[in-house]
Amino acid sequence: MTNAKHLKVFLLDDNAIDREACRRHLSRVPGVKYEFQEHNSVDGALDLVQAADPDCILLDYHLHDGNGLQFLQSLVTVGGPKRYPVVMLTGTGSEVIAVEVMKIGAQDYLSKDRLSPEILDRTVQSAIYKARTERVLEEQRVEMERLFKEAQDANARKDQFLAALSHELRTPLTPVLAAVSQTDFSGHTVEDFISTFAIIRRNIEVEARLIDDMLDLTRISTGKLEIHLRRVNVHEVLRHAAEACDAERKAKNIRLEWHLTAETDELSADAGRIQQVFWNLLKNAIKFTPEGGKIAITTRDDGRQLEIEVADTGVGLKPGSADKIFDAFEQGSVDVTRRFGGLGLGLAISKALVEAHHGRISAANRDGVPGAVFTVALPINIEPRVEEEPARFPEPAVPHDASGATLLLVEDHTDSAFFLKRVLDGMGYTVLVGQSAAEGLELFQKNPVDYLISDLGLPDASGIDLMRQIAAIRPVPAIALSGYGMEGDVQRAREAGFRLHLTKPVDLPQLIAALRTLVE
Repeated sequence: MTNAKHLKVFLLDDNAIDREACRRHLSRVPGVKYEFQEHNSVDGALDLVQAADPDCILLDYHLHDGNGLQFLQSLVTVGGPKRYPVVMLTGTGSEVIAVEVMKIGAQDYLSKDRLSPEILDRTVQSAIYKARTERVLEEQRVEMERLFKEAQDANARKDQFLAALSHELRTPLTPVLAAVSQTDFSGHTVEDFISTFAIIRRNIEVEARLIDDMLDLTRISTGKLEIHLRRVNVHEVLRHAAEACDAERKAKNIRLEWHLTAETDELSADAGRIQQVFWNLLKNAIKFTPEGGKIAITTRDDGRQLEIEVADTGVGLKPGSADKIFDAFEQGSVDVTRRFGGLGLGLAISKALVEAHHGRISAANRDGVPGAVFTVALPINIEPRVEEEPARFPEPAVPHDASGATLLLVEDHTDSAFFLKRVLDGMGYTVLVGQSAAEGLELFQKNPVDYLISDLGLPDASGIDLMRQIAAIRPVPAIALSGYGMEGDVQRAREAGFRLHLTKPVDLPQLIAALRTLVE
């Protein structure tokens, strides 16, 4: 039963003697103070009940202007007996009436000739308890339906994401497999081979970018996104990002217009991460802009913040999607995903990167003309000039002269080992190759190794274990290679003794730059 000490009861009965009897019975109940409000007709009762908000209604079945059933039916329109518990009172004791009122929702039914303080109090408090239980169960049912719908929606989004992921990962592999599967190269010119290898490289870079985006999203969701602030010229970063997208833009004959009107174009930022934001916005604009369209890049400032605007003449935004498109795995609608492809990660990552710089990013349709406008606002908070962070898309490094140096390469993937050895041989290293931790350790012990490059996922032990064993013999500058690129993986590699950590796939400029850093 309820532990309430103060209960409000609404008496709806046209017989004043019966109302007085109910008041007298309930007033005798020890430990509970009952407060009463009375009315004698169906007319006006509903408004009075809503105003009084009682804990329970004692309802007479026969009223001079109607009956209790009519009142019950009107009560349903404002929440019903689950909101206002009802005990029906009648002088007949008819079971037919009892069934009718219980069907409509009354919690209980009493014959007036059976009333006593104990019975009436117990029935009122039981009705209140039942109504509360019914409300809780109803709320739980609604919540379960909501959760079930969420689960269904999440499952549908998961299936949609997996289908999109499969499509996006397979698409760049198609031309690569087609190129490397060709067995008859007769009649091919040098230009043909150059073109073929350019296609292979371009599509593998797309594959790597997809993986990087998913890693970035994981860093964001775990709060491990790192920002390294340097003094950055935003106009330069914009031009670098545009150059990285030049090939795709020109392939669609899209015109690029520059309106760099900001007087202050320097601020404190992570150059690589900000370039990643602009690269994502430009790639997005190119993707959604039809052939022969236009993209305009505009900058402006007001002394406090610098605004960068990327406007296109593409398909524009669907109504209500301006905020939604910054959610992970969202592109506005399913038909957009199917038509234009992509995983919907770029804008989510860009939003997180901009907010990490205490800025904001927004999207809107262009006024009166087709296309979308993305605006990035960054605070102008210039720090003293220091060495700038390397750009996200570095220029190809120039190999250094490694003549006479011995490099131990430990890699169990045969094809990777073959191509890495060929590159390292070409740089002048004497390359020793081991395919396991045990073989790598043995080669190190028997040869005067100057540098080490080791995969972390070896068949007999991890590269971390190998590095610790080698470091115990003598220190050697080392680079870790791994398909795992999270901060924890990098930290463990450094703690073991690796000076640098490269995440696969590793391209030639990355490898050359890492080796140069190692040597210098």
